[in-house]
Amino acid sequence: MLLCTSLLAVGCTGEANDDDSPFGELDAIMSDERPTKRSEVIAVPNEATRSIVMFGGNDAPIVNQIPRSAFRDDTWVFEPGFGWTEVGGSSPSARGRYGAAADVANGRALLFGGRYRDADASGNYDLYNDIWAFDFESRTWNELDDGTDGPAPRYYPGVVWSEEDSALYVYGGLTNRDPLSFAISRELWKWTAEDGWEQIPTSGDEPSPRAFFGTTFDTARNRLILFAGQVGDFQSLAYNDLFSLDVRTGEWEELDNGGNGSPFTRMHPHLQYDGTRDRIVLFGGHTDVGDDNDLWEFPAEGGRWDTVYEADVIVGDRFGCLENESEVPADYVEQDLSAPERRQKAGVALMFDNLWVFGGMHAECSEHLDDAWRYDMPTKAWTELIEARTGESCLRRNEDCQCLCL
Repeated sequence: MLLCTSLLAVGCTGEANDDDSPFGELDAIMSDERPTKRSEVIAVPNEATRSIVMFGGNDAPIVNQIPRSAFRDDTWVFEPGFGWTEVGGSSPSARGRYGAAADVANGRALLFGGRYRDADASGNYDLYNDIWAFDFESRTWNELDDGTDGPAPRYYPGVVWSEEDSALYVYGGLTNRDPLSFAISRELWKWTAEDGWEQIPTSGDEPSPRAFFGTTFDTARNRLILFAGQVGDFQSLAYNDLFSLDVRTGEWEELDNGGNGSPFTRMHPHLQYDGTRDRIVLFGGHTDVGDDNDLWEFPAEGGRWDTVYEADVIVGDRFGCLENESEVPADYVEQDLSAPERRQKAGVALMFDNLWVFGGMHAECSEHLDDAWRYDMPTKAWTELIEARTGESCLRRNEDCQCLCL
């Protein structure tokens, strides 16, 4: 058995479990707790406390691939080798589609914005522009700014923290409260504890107006990285171009135009900066032909995209199964069962040279996921840590079916 009940302390060790992974006991799950199935979340890691925090999100039913509203205000901490723990106390109000970033020097996760609507309600959403900090040592939330003098409230913003500037940067997002009318922002805002909010002018090869993009922060060059997205109408094709934004100067640069050899066009991609290999890592998201679970890399100094792990391959017709146009035939996908289910809007974090994946939405199955996976960067192998109870295809559940998920 393990010598401690939590791996919060860096020196905590124990016997390795029976699997052959290089992580040994860190693959063990000792906790019986886990978050509900959910999406619209962001996971933020902290290596000093060996933990990853995930807040809120949406766990409402998904009907014909359209999620309803049931927003959460719970806080969960995942520790490799132990599992999930729910954290009590005060927190941000219930919401999903917020932005979040890691402030490593101060041992905290920062959360900005998001949206909320009562469960199963219709009509306009409440939008937010407040800033909250989660302290990893004390496991407590603290409001840093109520948004009074900040940018307009918004959801799906790109949010990064710059250690060089001790500043939070917010790019873009959607400012519409009406879910049927999209208002795309292209603003860049900077927040510091000393001076509050300031809008930063931008220039250069700026991305076209878009929402649902993925962002990460290149800490070696103090720049925000933006990939893909879509114009917001859910009908036009998505993008697959790649940009960088120097947050000090506000200068945009196109890194890749999305030509041949690039990842397929998509919304809600999960982006991480891998400082060990000085590269940008892409996992999954919602492509124009369905959700994906592929892994890609792009050299941070410039170059071209390369596939790291292909996983599932979409080969069939998209719509129609059992006379229901929203269902997908079982032979639509050649599935790689050694990889996680395809997904979007998941909690994804890079820590200990591993990519950690929690939950998310599987559009073809019209359901959220509640599983946990680890991808080992050196060995290029996936390990399932917590099995999904919902959201997976029939084949992954060891069931036969005519439709992918029924």
